[in-house]
Amino acid sequence: MTPENVYVFKFGKEELNNRVIIKYSHTWTGRIKINEIDLRLHKQKHPRIFRRESDLVSYLKRHMSSENGEKLIRRRKKHHAKKAKSAE
Repeated sequence: MTPENVYVFKFGKEELNNRVIIKYSHTWTGRIKINEIDLRLHKQKHPRIFRRESDLVSYLKRHMSSENGEKLIRRRKKHHAKKAKSAE
């Protein structure tokens, strides 16, 4: 057995401190085995932990789909438009 290795991927703005931490090891045949994937968003103290890449991908599909993002933007525009009309 070899010791566990770690990759850290940082993304987003500096103040958000978003990162994905991948802990992996090598099998005796030399292949990479992912042991744990941590997703930390917006300085979280307790990250979301995934055992497999497929779990991470399904989580991201549920929470970060482009359709949901577009709907959220439309709602914000409508909400701001209503506030502007009521202020006049």
